[in-house]
Amino acid sequence: MPDERAIGLQPYLTLALRHRIGSLHLDVAFELTQPWTILFGPSGSGKTTILRAIAGLLTPQSGRIVTRQNTETLTLLNSETGENVPTRLRRTPLAPQAPSLFPHLTVLQNLEYGGRRDPHMDTIFGIVGMLHKLPAQLSGGEAQRVSLARAAAATAPRLLLLDEPFTGLDLPLRSALIGHLLDWQQQTGVPILSVTHDVAEAFQLGAEVVQLEDGRLVAQGPVAEVLRTERDRLLTQLNP
Repeated sequence: MPDERAIGLQPYLTLALRHRIGSLHLDVAFELTQPWTILFGPSGSGKTTILRAIAGLLTPQSGRIVTRQNTETLTLLNSETGENVPTRLRRTPLAPQAPSLFPHLTVLQNLEYGGRRDPHMDTIFGIVGMLHKLPAQLSGGEAQRVSLARAAAATAPRLLLLDEPFTGLDLPLRSALIGHLLDWQQQTGVPILSVTHDVAEAFQLGAEVVQLEDGRLVAQGPVAEVLRTERDRLLTQLNP
C-alpha cells in the first residue's frame, strides 16, 4: 500500500540496483520523497554499497539512478544506455562513517576543499572555534562535525549522503549533531539519506525508513511502522 504522505510528491531519487560483491547480492528498487530517509539494516545488508553507488564511488553491475530537484531531472546512472555521471558532477556529497579529513590542512582549509564555504554553516555545525586547528587537534566528535559540515558545504547539493554519522558518539553529542543537520536541512531544503543499524537512532530521527536484509528491501515507510517490532524487541531486552 503506498505511503499516504508520498501521494502527489515528486520523488527526488529513483533507484534500482543489482550488484554482487563478496557474499552480498544486492537487488533493490525504491523511490524517496521524504526530507530525511534512513537505510536501516544489519551489517552486510547493502546500505553502504547503495550510498557509494549514488555518490559514484562504485559502479554497480546493472542499475538506474535518477535524481530530481525542482524541475530538473538528472540521470546519474543507466547501465542500459551507458550513462554514468562522474562523481564530481553528481552533487551528492557523502560523509563517511570515519571522518576522512586531510591531516595537513586546517579545518578551514578542509571545508574550503569540500566546496563553497558559507560561514553561517560554521555556526550551524558548531565549529567556529576550531577553524584554524589541524585534524589531529580535534576530538572524535569535533572531527565528525567538521566532516558533516564539509559534506554540507558542497556546491548546490542535490542530496546529502551520510554513512552512520553518529556511530560511537554519546547521546548528547548525537542529539546536537542531529539538531545541526535539521537546521541545515530546513534552511537549504536538501534531502538527506543516512545509514544506521541503531533502532534508537532511527526513532530519534523520526524519519522515513528503507529496511534492508541480505541485499533486499523488506519494508519502507514511517519509522514507527517499519521498526515497531525491532523497537519492541529492544525494549524487551532492556526490561526483561
